[in-house]
Amino acid sequence: MDSENQQYAVDDEIATFFTKTSVTREACHSLAKELVGGGRVIPIAVQGACSYTVYAGSDLSHVVQFRLKSLGLKGQTAALARRIFGTLAPDASFKQQLGDESMAAAGQEPLLVYVMTRIRGISRLDFVLAHGFPENSPVNKVRRKTLIRDVASFFALAWKAPQTVDKAYHNHLAETFENELQILLIALPDRFHPVIRATLRALPSILALPMVLLHKDFGDCNIMVEEESCHLVGVIDWAEAEIGPFGINLHSLQDLMSKLHLKNGWIRYEDYDDLVACFWETLDNELGGLDEDTTKAIKAARVLGLLRSWAFTSRLANEPAPVPIKDDESGRYRMMILEGLLLAPATRFEGLEKWIRVEGRDFEMRYEDWGGIELRLVYLSRPGQGLAYIIHFLVFGRHL
Repeated sequence: MDSENQQYAVDDEIATFFTKTSVTREACHSLAKELVGGGRVIPIAVQGACSYTVYAGSDLSHVVQFRLKSLGLKGQTAALARRIFGTLAPDASFKQQLGDESMAAAGQEPLLVYVMTRIRGISRLDFVLAHGFPENSPVNKVRRKTLIRDVASFFALAWKAPQTVDKAYHNHLAETFENELQILLIALPDRFHPVIRATLRALPSILALPMVLLHKDFGDCNIMVEEESCHLVGVIDWAEAEIGPFGINLHSLQDLMSKLHLKNGWIRYEDYDDLVACFWETLDNELGGLDEDTTKAIKAARVLGLLRSWAFTSRLANEPAPVPIKDDESGRYRMMILEGLLLAPATRFEGLEKWIRVEGRDFEMRYEDWGGIELRLVYLSRPGQGLAYIIHFLVFGRHL
């Protein structure tokens, strides 16, 4: 995110969080000290909207996090992240609940308390604020490439640890994806329809990708790096992680290769093309080679993830069910993200224009060997004319 356009006040963020619970900040600090055997307590520099997090202990080697009960950290998810990503994911353990349920009617929740190992380094946001200017200096280009290479290796770890899901879960994902894309075909402006239709057509290939653990908030505040080199040292906040097709969260990488200006939209760094090439080359090498169809499916999954993340309102468990954004002031920020990455020629995903160029063409699937009868399904997609299916039965090459 462009630091010139947003000012972050950690005290305001903390104060807002404690309006959502009857527990006091002082009570949190007292318990944090107790849990780690004394020492100091220092709030981290960037707080989440759903939690209050502090460093604690004599050497501040622990992280104690207080989460709203409705958004608790799933123990199995945290353990799975640790098994897959090793020390790149924190070791987290649930300790207790703080506060009671008596104020729930007033919108104030109890807190669930977790103690985690501290991942050394600083957040990528803090790194950019401290070292990110001038943005296109030679040293910062080296740092960005270092991080992109490490991030590609991080994503490769997920691919190498596929998760087994049952048919019911797989079918649920397929139904959810299709339903949400169909909703967007109605809700979003016509200019988005070609890419939505292309994503609908790609769902079978997306769902054929490995099912992996997906970090759902892979952003500047949760990416931890070494202070000088910008090497990746960890990824925090796995509360919203879930199992899904590889690549659905790859749209998050745009923040590492460009910046979002709140007035002018996406602006690519000078080395954008080099960073893109570095990511795909590293991922390909880590996975022993990706064929063209698999790469296309991963890039399609990236588009699906972007649409699900930004074309709907928030998906947090303690907020109303997500609905499509509107093309007005209320949806301006999210619409700007979508327009920049899906439509604007200068900043949309690389290769996207070729991917959606099939819009308006006919697609044919042939099912033969019916005793001399061939069934041909012709799929027509015409802008503004909806979808049509024409079935031809052919006997020895002649229409019936």
